[in-house]
Amino acid sequence: MQNNSSRAQTTVEYMIILAIVLVIGLIVIGLAMFFSQSSGDVAQSETSAYWASQVRPLRIIDMQGYSYTASPGTGEIALYIENVDSRPITIRGFATEPYSAISESYAVCANHSATGSDSPCPGSTSYGTSGAGATSGISVKLAPNERKAFYLRPTSACSNAGVGEASTDRFRKYLTIYYDTPTFSGLSFKGVKPITGKCNPA
Repeated sequence: MQNNSSRAQTTVEYMIILAIVLVIGLIVIGLAMFFSQSSGDVAQSETSAYWASQVRPLRIIDMQGYSYTASPGTGEIALYIENVDSRPITIRGFATEPYSAISESYAVCANHSATGSDSPCPGSTSYGTSGAGATSGISVKLAPNERKAFYLRPTSACSNAGVGEASTDRFRKYLTIYYDTPTFSGLSFKGVKPITGKCNPA
């Protein structure tokens, strides 16, 4: 009788220890997920602050990604750009790294695509082509303090196609902007931080 009682007590103690270990394990996993998400949010906040305040002569006030389920090979990055210079600036092109190909070119649109199936842009809103293989494929003038939206459609942004950090959840690209001023042409600026953000389903 005493032997059975001892076994029952040992089993109960074992179950209690197992429960404690499981609870500790769940707490550790929860904390790891929390800090991982928090560090991603902090990195995005730092990147957004850099592009919105520390960059001249063209700043990115806001950025957003779109992922198209109907067209999984394409995504879209929306950039809201402001000319903070005292002179007008003509944007000539963008290059987003890593490239899908060394001669990559893609559409740059004036409006957002609702479905991703518009080719190359919705209606007649194409600014032209851009990318590593088309660094002077557009010509959009911004007056001092003027802001405009640009919708870039590189293959590996907000999609599972292409190379590098291609994802339908987030985009992360190093960006070079090519531009002209009234005095000089063929200028460019590459950010030290990447453009990054979530890819909202369109």
